Amino acid sequence: MTTTTPLTKRCTSCGNTWPSTDGWGGTVAYCTECAKTADAIGPRAPRPARNGVIDTGTLIEDGNPFNLRYAVLDARPGDVLDDIVTPDYVVGDALYRTGVVVDADHRGLGVAWPADTRIGRAQVRAASDAAAVIHATVSPGLGSFALTGVAHDRETRDRVRAAITNGGCPWPTGRLTVTVETVTGRPLDASHDLAIACAILGAAGHYRPAALDEVAFVGGLGLGGRVRLVADINAAARAAIASGCTTVIVPEANMHEFDVPEVSVYCVATIAETVRLLQTFDRAAS
Repeated sequence: MTTTTPLTKRCTSCGNTWPSTDGWGGTVAYCTECAKTADAIGPRAPRPARNGVIDTGTLIEDGNPFNLRYAVLDARPGDVLDDIVTPDYVVGDALYRTGVVVDADHRGLGVAWPADTRIGRAQVRAASDAAAVIHATVSPGLGSFALTGVAHDRETRDRVRAAITNGGCPWPTGRLTVTVETVTGRPLDASHDLAIACAILGAAGHYRPAALDEVAFVGGLGLGGRVRLVADINAAARAAIASGCTTVIVPEANMHEFDVPEVSVYCVATIAETVRLLQTFDRAAS
């Protein structure tokens, strides 16, 4: 006589098991009692994004169908347990957030929904011998950072990212693309790090694009977020004027030699100070 072993579920937090009532066995993030005491358990460390697949309205980890299953929704439900940290999943080119809710039977259920689908864009002018335009776009997807049009793309990516995060600004989530357009076609050097960073932060929503109108930037960046001085600051300012800019933001360390009265000038010492200044421009433009 053949017997069938009943399906069970197991709580990964406390180890308790109970008979399954939905036809699926395996593990869940929290059982009823653990879900009730999530505040006492405290937040969990975030986990990196994983690859997932969606089949008949259910998201599962690619290659691991026995992991927690998530019902796919159109948007984030209001009753997600914020103290339970679950991974993000990349499905094709889309990024999905996940979480846990408690159903009417006091069971923890996994749910998934598309990440923010908004696309952020910003355009910044960099003061140089022939003023360049930097375009930054932040779009949904697995975290990445593509940069073209600079002399040393890998070093510049590392330096700008370190300056932004160490300077106290959150790094944008999603797919980040930065392109540089120059009149001469020559790649930009490190004296334009500040312009690249401000384009990124504008696309990430720290200030609206209107804050960047007719503004040019010149300045390098240190790994800690300080704005570094550059050579020939006056030539850079004159190039900015020639491209139609009325305001130039320069390193504080260059201010003593600045001598271009035809343009408004603001000096900054750190990336955080620059963000505050641009937020002031944003409020004035609204």
